[in-house]
Amino acid sequence: MGWEIHGAKAAFAEFAEDWDRLNARLCGRHPFFDSRFVGPLLDHFGDGRERLCIHRTVDGISGALILGPSGLGKWSSFCPSQVQAIPVLLEEACLLETLLAALPGLGWTLELYAVDPRYAPDFWRLSVPQIVIAHACSIGIEPTGEFTAYWRERPKNLAKNIGRYFRRAETEFSAPCLSTVVNPDDMDAAITRYGVLETSGWKGRAGTAIASDNEQGVFYSAVLLRFALTGQAAIYELHIGSHLASSRLVLSNDRMIIILKTAYDETLARFAPGRLLLFRLIEEQFALPSRKTIDFYTNATRDQKEWSTFGYTIRSHQIFRSPLYAAVFSLLKAFRQNFRDFKTSRRASSLDPLPVSVNRYESIEALTAGQYDLGEFSANQSLEASVDWLELLEKQVYADDPGVRYYVVAERQFPQVILPVRLTKKGPVRSIESLSNYYTSLYAPLVGHDGDLVDLKDLLATAGQDHGDAHVMRFTPMDPDSSTYKALLSGLRANDWIPFQFFAFGNWFLKVDGTWQDYLKKRSANLRSSIRRRCKAFAADGGTLDIVTTLEQIEEAIVDFQGIYAASWKKPEPYPEFVPSLIRQLAARGMLRLGFARLNKRTIAAQLWIVDRNKASIYKVAYDEAFASYAPGTVLTVYLMQHVIEQDHVAEVDFLIGDDGYKATWMSDRRERWGIVAYNPRTIIGFALLVNELTRVAVKAVVKRIRRTLWQVLSISRRQEVRSGSVKRTVSHRPSGDKYTG
Repeated sequence: MGWEIHGAKAAFAEFAEDWDRLNARLCGRHPFFDSRFVGPLLDHFGDGRERLCIHRTVDGISGALILGPSGLGKWSSFCPSQVQAIPVLLEEACLLETLLAALPGLGWTLELYAVDPRYAPDFWRLSVPQIVIAHACSIGIEPTGEFTAYWRERPKNLAKNIGRYFRRAETEFSAPCLSTVVNPDDMDAAITRYGVLETSGWKGRAGTAIASDNEQGVFYSAVLLRFALTGQAAIYELHIGSHLASSRLVLSNDRMIIILKTAYDETLARFAPGRLLLFRLIEEQFALPSRKTIDFYTNATRDQKEWSTFGYTIRSHQIFRSPLYAAVFSLLKAFRQNFRDFKTSRRASSLDPLPVSVNRYESIEALTAGQYDLGEFSANQSLEASVDWLELLEKQVYADDPGVRYYVVAERQFPQVILPVRLTKKGPVRSIESLSNYYTSLYAPLVGHDGDLVDLKDLLATAGQDHGDAHVMRFTPMDPDSSTYKALLSGLRANDWIPFQFFAFGNWFLKVDGTWQDYLKKRSANLRSSIRRRCKAFAADGGTLDIVTTLEQIEEAIVDFQGIYAASWKKPEPYPEFVPSLIRQLAARGMLRLGFARLNKRTIAAQLWIVDRNKASIYKVAYDEAFASYAPGTVLTVYLMQHVIEQDHVAEVDFLIGDDGYKATWMSDRRERWGIVAYNPRTIIGFALLVNELTRVAVKAVVKRIRRTLWQVLSISRRQEVRSGSVKRTVSHRPSGDKYTG
């Protein structure tokens, strides 16, 4: 089971029913992905080299898409100009990871243009490298509520202008009249009328208009007729007086209307007939008992966006067979650009204007003063993924750092994506680093509910240019399975940087399943025995335990905590006000679980835990070494663990940073945090650092291979000695080596 590759033109009809079943199951019978649309598209605009790729499992067909060769080892989606979103009918994006190997020849990259993420698998789950860029920013209208309410929310100038156009038409002719052609027998005539309109305008002069005797006209006639037979096609026509002023071709399913094409009589442009037709079409949808979403599938202009109630980004994905191919691609691209820059005697940054949609701020205070609504990024949602956490870092750690920056993409007053970084310089090397340090257990750009991770490309580009063509970027610690991590890698590659991934630290955590007693039963016998003995001895000698959760007496609690920290083995905090400020903030938000163990009223241990939504995080622990015989850390951990399981009902307990051996005894699972370091090959220093990194990676790989070979030789030798009886058999463990990937 796996991929089957067929000639698309010859085989598509055979697989049409399977194709439509996939479309129904995965995409709700999307009109663009319907075999009645794709079949004619292949017939009229395919060149015969297209391949129909079918993925099978034991349960049946689980994936289908159409590709064509586009260069040496390159394959691209079949995407003629007549379609604005391509079908990627896959149950999971990971199926693409084996597709290149199944295609003819040595395929090294796959380009998928015009992918609507709403009707595609989650590409951020791919484990192979990819570059994701915006293909088009489209819009739609969700007809909810009353039409009058919808129209009242449009910009005043739009409503004013539409009213003026209607009055002008009524004065010179009569009220514009909307008619709808839905009968299959009338489709050809309506398409002919549409073609006359389009041919008389700029498309006719450019030679791209629909006509009854050209390929486009035949294609649209075939598609609209097939859909009209099931009541899923319509041609809207607006007449002003006796003149056909505007026409729109439309396909639909039971949930959506797609506007395929629009034409208007340019001699009637003073009435804006295309806009008047759209007004009537929207008004009609609001009046219907079964309303449908109107999807434009266009690269929307500012004027078009005024009509919309939502927007979305159509994406293009370039997927690589391995990190090596991605790195070589980026290097060659950088060399070509450097050569062009050399020929024109201009620096790279001067050729690429900064994205106008990106704003930059030097503090959270400045960001707030920018009239942004930051409520979506408050600590009430998630502490470390919040502006509150960033402001704490900024004020207590980086107060004197002039390089703190927040790069923002926003829609009106609502930030969509925020990239918090630091611009640093060490000698001649200009770096951009994540706004994080050893207080940070998990870093990520802040992404709003409507945010698009593709915007990270522009944010990274702006940051790099702001820092005078930075040489290095570094982001850590991050969740390597998160979409933001994958999007950062993609954004760096899209900007021609060469990224590498590196291991940061292990992270032990507990998946809470059941009660406190259930938790204890799953721990080792040694730990359970130790808990009983330690807790009993501690209580017998007058030990007490308590937890501070509110602002009441918080200052005394902070003094207690700092006293224990000073008496412990821990190094003094380099930023002494960070933890006290954090404790106050947590207490104010109900997230604080500050535990104390006291012996005869003397504090001997303290632990700072954070309860954030349904997760408890063990942030800071310390005890007075003079009382180590009581194991106060163990006793206090038991008390807090029982509290968060029984009282807070958390689903997870997180030990945060580090692979300390004792953590495995308390936790159930381990995951890893990784980082990204990237180099700019379009600068001399960046290229030199890249070469150094590649050399280091190569040396590590060679050393690892030598160690593996030596281990195999020693193992064989040892087995031979054991068989001969010359030595006693022993058991040892093979070294794991370094974790590092390019």
